Amino acid sequence: MKSGFIAVIGRTNAGKSSIINRLVGTKVAIVSPKPQTTRMKTLGILNEENLQIAFVDTPGFVRPTSKLNQYMSKTIESAQSGVDGVLFVVDGNKGILDEDIKKIESFNVPTIIAFNKMDMLSYEKVFPKLSKLNSLNAVVVPVSAKTGKNI
Repeated sequence: MKSGFIAVIGRTNAGKSSIINRLVGTKVAIVSPKPQTTRMKTLGILNEENLQIAFVDTPGFVRPTSKLNQYMSKTIESAQSGVDGVLFVVDGNKGILDEDIKKIESFNVPTIIAFNKMDMLSYEKVFPKLSKLNSLNAVVVPVSAKTGKNI
């Protein structure tokens, strides 16, 4: 049996919790349109016949300007240590920022970029955003947590 830990990381309201709920097949993480609903690590576990994956849901990236934001930033950092991989979730409507690319390049584990909210986008809007990711050492997967497409 194979098993591992995957840190699910990204900006606020990118769909991290929704993707985890889809992956594990049940609601284990809070989903809300309100930013910063996830404030500490949450664990969702996918069990299959020959594998077990523990997904560590994290708060979205924020600038550490308050004590709460500093705490949430430390939660993200601690979730990244000791994992076997990273699932970096990008809000397809917003695209990826240069500072996100720097974070992705700093990961020392296999990384998948889930380009989320594809159900809301056309190919013409998505293609320029996806092409920005081609140079990264990561697998890019366009997904829709809402519809379950490519999950």
